[in-house]
Amino acid sequence: MTEHAGRVLVIDDDPGMCDYCARTLRYAGFRVESTEIDPAAVAMLRTRPFDLVLLDSAGLEHGETSLLAQIRAHDSNLPVLLLSDGATVEQVASAMRRGLQGLIQKPFPPDELCVVAAEIVEKRRTARARERVAALRPLLQISQRLHSELDLSRLQNLIIETVRSELEADRASLMLLDEGGTILRMAACSGLPSTVTVGHRVSATRSLAGWVAVHRTPLSIDAHGVISPPNADICEMSFDNEMTSSLAVPVLAGDHMLGVLNAAKVRSGLSFSAADQDLLLLLAGQAATAISNARLYSQVAQSEERYRALLHHANDAVLLLDASGRTILEANLALEQLSGYRRHEILALRPAELLPDVGSLAQNALSGTVNGSGSGDSQEIETVLQTRWAQPVQVAVSVSVVPYAGQQLLLVIARDVSERQRIARQLLQTEKLAALGRLSASMAHEINNPLQAIHNAVHLMLNRALPDEKRQRYLEMTREEIDRLISIVQRILDFYRPTRDGMRPVDLGNILDSVLTLTANQLHEHGIHTTRTNHMALPRVFAVSSHIKQVCLSLIFNAIEAMPDGGELRVRVYVAADGSEVNADGFTVVAGGLATNPMTGPSVVVEIGDTGEGISSQDLPKIFEPFYTTRTKGTGLSLALSYSIVEQHHGEMAVRSELNQGTTFRIRLPVAK
Repeated sequence: MTEHAGRVLVIDDDPGMCDYCARTLRYAGFRVESTEIDPAAVAMLRTRPFDLVLLDSAGLEHGETSLLAQIRAHDSNLPVLLLSDGATVEQVASAMRRGLQGLIQKPFPPDELCVVAAEIVEKRRTARARERVAALRPLLQISQRLHSELDLSRLQNLIIETVRSELEADRASLMLLDEGGTILRMAACSGLPSTVTVGHRVSATRSLAGWVAVHRTPLSIDAHGVISPPNADICEMSFDNEMTSSLAVPVLAGDHMLGVLNAAKVRSGLSFSAADQDLLLLLAGQAATAISNARLYSQVAQSEERYRALLHHANDAVLLLDASGRTILEANLALEQLSGYRRHEILALRPAELLPDVGSLAQNALSGTVNGSGSGDSQEIETVLQTRWAQPVQVAVSVSVVPYAGQQLLLVIARDVSERQRIARQLLQTEKLAALGRLSASMAHEINNPLQAIHNAVHLMLNRALPDEKRQRYLEMTREEIDRLISIVQRILDFYRPTRDGMRPVDLGNILDSVLTLTANQLHEHGIHTTRTNHMALPRVFAVSSHIKQVCLSLIFNAIEAMPDGGELRVRVYVAADGSEVNADGFTVVAGGLATNPMTGPSVVVEIGDTGEGISSQDLPKIFEPFYTTRTKGTGLSLALSYSIVEQHHGEMAVRSELNQGTTFRIRLPVAK
């Protein structure tokens, strides 16, 4: 036996017997107290609980007033074991009728006492456990029924039905406080007069239910009109004369007052008992928890529905993937419209069948959250989305990690950029044409010279008799000038013809040679001297050659316009091993990856500078905005397009300028691997 075997009270006038029983039972693990046969023994039972009473047969004397009768009156379930040393059969039979649990004949061996005491105590504990389960089972069933209902309206009606059923009430109602706590609104009711329906409102300061809500105290009125607790301020409040008895208890969720639960009897003349009030309080507690859960569930459901609606009606195509990135969990309407697939068809596809590059983006996003180096977002890239009709659509895609229910889900957002790319191509072509107009003026003289020479040679050959040798020399000169014209025109056509090539390894040195050759005449006419600094061996970069030519040409044209009275054009090309070699000297990065993800690998750097008027610090942050220009001529698009082109090449663009000192633009492109 353990030290918690049970508590035993020995009642015997023989001190030796008391001592014998105490030592025997303590050795067996019981906690034992002893006393004489005296009414004071019952007082001991009132002060602390006991599991067993050992009573000498003298405690059977005096019949209805015997000590046994007093013990049974105090607790009819407390086991009593008779220590008999001569009790008559009639006494034992009478004691058994009064609930005696057993009898042990004096003298008795220690083992017998321990075994009998242990059996009686164990039976008592088992019986008490069964009683507790039996008492709790209905409440647990009610609790389970209430908590399983998450619809708030149905839950409130279920609470009322339960109150009427369990308390045998003729009426029941649930009143909930409004947000201000001054009005009680009828949330559910049953059996009330037809004048009182759901939605009925009463003041929390001038009603019986309001008194309960304000004071957070149960209120009962019995069949005789007696109010408990007695409060004078309630007497002036009216209540239905038809009611014979009523109960009202507060509905509390922790310290938060939700409302009042009411029950009333009309047809019966019986009053509610104290046990009924305790039961209603228990029901109110369960109702408070269930209402709070239902409200929370409703808020979560509404929030989920709201976000689902936002997702469904978002302009961008949205995919939700599982943590592995191999299963599509959700797709919105924009994706259906963009891809041509129905939602159930999208959910059956593998993500790579829609977006071939989504796997690498997902891996980057997940690795950022695992190693703590990022926020769980991948850099946006431009790729293609495969449609139902096998026609790829250009999209910009990004992937974010979304924590949900202990998982790391992947949110994929795809934006249709085909129209943006079309407009960008149109803008690029527009700027090319604008640049062509700027170039044409300077090249008119270059074209006019060979035309004049051709005109003179043809005039001489037509109007004079010339020797064959001289005629041949004029013809050769005419052919040379025509070849020169063809070369000039071809260079212009090659430069401004819409490109069809893609990204490929190119030499930036060769591109600069082409651009400087094309602008050499204009630089000379404006009195601008060119200083060129080249790296001996330039690695190639991945680029669209014509696009980079356009960027360099725009920067040189801007430099020419910045030096109307002549000056120096400085062109420098070199290789940088990493970003640290190019991030000094006062340059401000305005485009490319450095603003988000710094370029860390080797790169080829082109710097184009002038000694012109410079750009003010107020204008410098705006020069890359479309259509922004401080000049009277021009579209204001050249630098904006240059910005976009460099960014699309995963490069960076930087600028450094001082008023009256000049401006230098720097282009940095990663080395092709």
